[in-house]
Amino acid sequence: MRFHDLRRYCPAFLACTLLCGFHSSLSADDFKIENTQDPKDVARSPEQTVKNMTVPEGFKVDLFASEPDVHQPIGFAIDDRGRLWVAECFTYEAHGVYQDQYQDRIVILEDTDGDGSKDQRKVFWQGQGPLTSVTVGSNGVWALCRGELIYIEDKNHDDVPDGKPQVLLEGWNYKTVRHNIVSGLTWGPDGWLYGRHGITDSSLVGTPETEPSRRTIIHCGIWRYHPKRKIIEEVSSGTTNPWGFDYDEYGQMFFTNNVNGHLWHMIPGSHYIRMTGHGSDPNPYVYELMTKCADHDHWDSSAGNWTDSRDTSGIHGQLGGGHSHCGGMIYLGDNWPAKYRNSIFLCNTHGHRVNNDALEREGSGYKGTHRPDFLLTGSDWFRGTELKYGPDGAVYLTDWADLGECHDHDGVHRTSGRIYKISYGKPAFPGKLDLNKLSNSELVKLQLHPNDWYVRHARRILMERAGETENWNQAKAELLKIYETNKDVSRRLRAMWALYCMNQVNDAWLTKQLQDPSEHVRIWAIRYLVDDDQTPAPAVKEFARLAQQDQSGLVRLYLASALQSLPASDRWEIAAALDQHHQDTEDRNFALMLWYGIESAVMADSDAALNYLKHSTRPEVRRLVARRLTEDIDQHPEYVKGLVQQVIETKDVAAKQDLLTGMQAALEGRLKAQTPENWKMLKQQADKVDSKELQELVTGLSVVFGDGQTMDTLKKIAMDKDQPINSRYQALESLLNNSQDKDLLPVIQQAAYQTELQVLAFRGLARFYDPKTVERMLGRYRNIKHQGRLALMDTLCSRKEYVLLLLAAIDKKQVPQEDVSAFHVRQLRNFKDKAVVEKLNQVWGQTRETPEKKRAQIEGYKTLLTADRLQHADRVSGRALYEKTCAKCHRLFGNGGTIGPDLTGSNRTNMDYLLENMVDPSALIPKGYEMVVVALEDGRVLNGNVLRKTDQQITLQTQTEQMVLDRRQIEEMSQSKLSLMPEGQLDKLTEQQIADLIAYLSGHSQVKLPESLESK
Repeated sequence: MRFHDLRRYCPAFLACTLLCGFHSSLSADDFKIENTQDPKDVARSPEQTVKNMTVPEGFKVDLFASEPDVHQPIGFAIDDRGRLWVAECFTYEAHGVYQDQYQDRIVILEDTDGDGSKDQRKVFWQGQGPLTSVTVGSNGVWALCRGELIYIEDKNHDDVPDGKPQVLLEGWNYKTVRHNIVSGLTWGPDGWLYGRHGITDSSLVGTPETEPSRRTIIHCGIWRYHPKRKIIEEVSSGTTNPWGFDYDEYGQMFFTNNVNGHLWHMIPGSHYIRMTGHGSDPNPYVYELMTKCADHDHWDSSAGNWTDSRDTSGIHGQLGGGHSHCGGMIYLGDNWPAKYRNSIFLCNTHGHRVNNDALEREGSGYKGTHRPDFLLTGSDWFRGTELKYGPDGAVYLTDWADLGECHDHDGVHRTSGRIYKISYGKPAFPGKLDLNKLSNSELVKLQLHPNDWYVRHARRILMERAGETENWNQAKAELLKIYETNKDVSRRLRAMWALYCMNQVNDAWLTKQLQDPSEHVRIWAIRYLVDDDQTPAPAVKEFARLAQQDQSGLVRLYLASALQSLPASDRWEIAAALDQHHQDTEDRNFALMLWYGIESAVMADSDAALNYLKHSTRPEVRRLVARRLTEDIDQHPEYVKGLVQQVIETKDVAAKQDLLTGMQAALEGRLKAQTPENWKMLKQQADKVDSKELQELVTGLSVVFGDGQTMDTLKKIAMDKDQPINSRYQALESLLNNSQDKDLLPVIQQAAYQTELQVLAFRGLARFYDPKTVERMLGRYRNIKHQGRLALMDTLCSRKEYVLLLLAAIDKKQVPQEDVSAFHVRQLRNFKDKAVVEKLNQVWGQTRETPEKKRAQIEGYKTLLTADRLQHADRVSGRALYEKTCAKCHRLFGNGGTIGPDLTGSNRTNMDYLLENMVDPSALIPKGYEMVVVALEDGRVLNGNVLRKTDQQITLQTQTEQMVLDRRQIEEMSQSKLSLMPEGQLDKLTEQQIADLIAYLSGHSQVKLPESLESK
């Protein structure tokens, strides 16, 4: 009897386990694995799980394998004989640490009689993990394991490693990245091996002999490795944690992701938005980031909680079940109905199902549109990880089979794991199969097979043989015949891909294909010609012709992508031609790819950049080129002079505004910048143009350029009570954004008494030492509205002198003690001033520091927060507490800030998850999200994370706002290992308040606040 069956049907066994307090465990071949999941949590049997699955009519699901034959299947591959090679990850992290006491392994599973279930099993390799991915070749296995890309050779095909694993690449961070670990080996149609990388940390990757200074930095996104050239490169950057990758019959690549969008069209050289929507790209000059290609989400954050998606009649169930996805398969097999071909399937972790999206052309790229969910399990234990079609066209689906997920802290169930086989009707059994035994000609013929499984395996084998076989004339001729005579573009592409992977085409041939009638052939000719960054001159000339004449938006998109691989001098003619296609004007992703293509060439050839701007039609690109040129105003004021001259000369008001907007973005936060020689002429011209937006841009820039007359005008407007409040607000905002003039203090002092201007005034007050105004505001504190209080509190905590006044006001009961958040307390301790710390300890209390204390604190809260107590808690009061302590940074049920992650789709019903993130938020901090402490020359101390750095400015995200700081203001900046989210948030709450807050956070729906609370 299997382990799950024993626990389910033997009450005596379960009672013994509970009474003795043992963790359930099982011997897995020659080592022992242990469950830490609560023994009371019992899954349905594998057979019952299959029985409960729902699939479209005509489909059936077979149980291919389950425990004890397979455990923790984190990934798998299908070899040239149709067998499954499964990566089992017993070391998968618990409480943020991978479990080195276990070993991981690669297991071979085979169905020899075609009944849909495995009947042979063998362990191929076992060793130290974490093992995350596996793919196969003719003579061995590639795997990602323990921060290395390894190759395990098996030349005689006896399923026994010929020796120790060979380390091809090393340097991937795996010790602290948790579920963001490197993963996902997939062969591309270009002969490269593609993989994925999460956002938690970056990796410095290279061959073992490569020095660190010559290694490649891999960030979040998609990377690729060439097995013959022995090189690695980052292909795209961004998103959060990609965990699926595949390509369609035209070679268009897509990947799936968690948290901030589930589907992305992967364009080489792309930069996508990152976790929480405001994370910075490693290149500070990309400025703006591309978005997902899906036109939908698989859940509704405004309608309820993701747990509702388990009910397929609910709104989340209608939309797809949740924001967390694993695996990505574009079906190109020959068993399922034609309507599923070229659509993508992905496992939905929270929804316990398989989603299906159609891939449709839109603009210059693609969009993913929602289709009905393909498979519903009805099982809380279903954790699909990967799905792939095999030689009979049926699809294998792996199931981690655990209650946990990426943020799980209630234990790991290592003794479970299932693989299902999903077929339509009865697929034809391929019998005894081994593609390695086929001749080259037979492999060429497989390029015409309707099942892409044969196509991909045959192409890879041909590529591997290309290094060993001398005479390829016959195979080459056969492939060229397919390419030249077949009317199906997908078959022609297959022949083209095979020829390229076999190294049987040259640049001249590829250049000729740029004239092919098929847009997809032209795209792959472009991709191959820039594959080694040595594009021949005739091809560059053809690129320019295509950029001017090609009617395909997709071709133009790949030309924009190709720009990054060309010398700077070769980019401008192509970019200018691409810019003139007005049908792409509203296509933001195309505009950004065009910008990424010329970004590094802007400073290399500023004259060309300025000339490009004279004819540019795209607002985004105009703004970004102007911004990049202005960034270096100190070193190259002549570039800005050239920009200003263009603003003067152009008659297009929109173009004037775009250029000035770019300049303004570059100078944001700057106290002063050199005035262009022709600025006065521009000001005079702007006064005559009927455009309020243009005049406001000129006014704001004039302040940065030190125009005293403009500053005096703005001060008068800001202080004039007869002026409309919007005009006063804009004037004060412009002054605060662009000036550090001490004469601003009287303006700020007056504005502090105007409710509509208080937020701006209090932020501006932080720049000056003005204790009298601070004392007056503290005396009026209880009459100040909520947003004004938040801004004032930030200011009070930015200077030592103000802190002492604040603490005294708390003593006098002028300020409620609870208004000083844990974030502010941490900031106050950063002053390291004895008087401040002593007074702080007196009015606020000590904070816990050690991990042991934090764990004890979590356990104490768990004891307090019983199910009964939470059931009777006041969720309305809980929401009021949430609005006060959390809402400025996090969204929940569609409301709140975006500084931190949206909590609606997080694992909020898991008490360990909630408490660990609140008590110990610094346990896991993604790279680039670490907090820094910034000491300014004017005496302020700020906390936040750095979103962007240049030589002149840093952009700092504090708890309440995004600030651009002139580096000349910064006296000292140090990095902390702490999260921006503070500790101690629960310390000052009563037991009832904690219960109310947790009940609200873990609830399934929004609750309405009384009007008296909403207005505060």
